Amino acid sequence: MKKLTSLILTICMLSALFAPLSVLPTSAATWGKYTYTVSNGEVTITKCSTSISGSITLPSTLGGYPVKCIGDYAFQNCTKLESVVIGEGVELLAPFAFFGCTGLTSVTIPDSVTSIGDDAFYNCTGLTSVTIPDSVTSIGDRAFMSCTGLTSVTIGNSVTSIGDWAFYNCTGLTSVTIPDSVTSIGDDAFYNCTGLTSVTIGNSVTSIEAGAFRGCTGLTSVTIPNSVTSIGG
Repeated sequence: MKKLTSLILTICMLSALFAPLSVLPTSAATWGKYTYTVSNGEVTITKCSTSISGSITLPSTLGGYPVKCIGDYAFQNCTKLESVVIGEGVELLAPFAFFGCTGLTSVTIPDSVTSIGDDAFYNCTGLTSVTIPDSVTSIGDRAFMSCTGLTSVTIGNSVTSIGDWAFYNCTGLTSVTIPDSVTSIGDDAFYNCTGLTSVTIGNSVTSIEAGAFRGCTGLTSVTIPNSVTSIGG
């Protein structure tokens, strides 16, 4: 009986030792105003206290692990936040990451970021300019929706798709250059950008979806390249 018990314990220990990383538990911790999780040796910032204010630089590491993701709703409604520099090494801005940060006027996105999730900066009404680096390949649905203070946006040369409603109701935008890397402009992408006067569309765009520039009453000039094969309703 003792030998059987010993054998079972040995098997259990070996099973735990060689378990795949994907089934190991995720640990959670706090550091200052940040709550974060560590999974497979990578950090996701999951929450920040809404009392955070002024200008901040997000850390590149927490708990000795690299920060790779700003999680869903992590900075939701941090209305006193004015400026954010996102740490080098972050790869993903998850959906609703900075949703409702109405006091945010400036954000620096590092070259490590590859994706800006749905609603990431939705209703950041104080944001005035955004530079999307060349590392980013996709701009999610409603990513900058209702950023009414946004007057300037630079879209990086690796972005292939601009999501539905991505810049919906960005009434302060005056001009947009869509780079050659983009192949599709989503539904209502620039809907109600009433301040928009000129648009230059890159030479790889094949489709402009329904309502893409609907309600752009100030638009006086648009250049559509030969690559475009369909323009939606």
